[in-house]
Amino acid sequence: MFISIMKLLSVLYLWTWFVWPFVFVISIIYAIKELVKEEPAFMKPAIIASVSLLIILAGISSPSLFL
Repeated sequence: MFISIMKLLSVLYLWTWFVWPFVFVISIIYAIKELVKEEPAFMKPAIIASVSLLIILAGISSPSLFL
């Protein structure tokens, strides 16, 4: 099941490869900025960064998924 999800994400990455690095960098910077504040942190940017990193890694490893 996880391999089929990774295959789907790799196809998504191949069509939208130019978006995901920017999404990852912007969301990880925003998450770090929110964590440095002394107020309670809102973890949505960290979740967005982790999902975008998953999509990037699925796209990079896609040739080995389709063997």
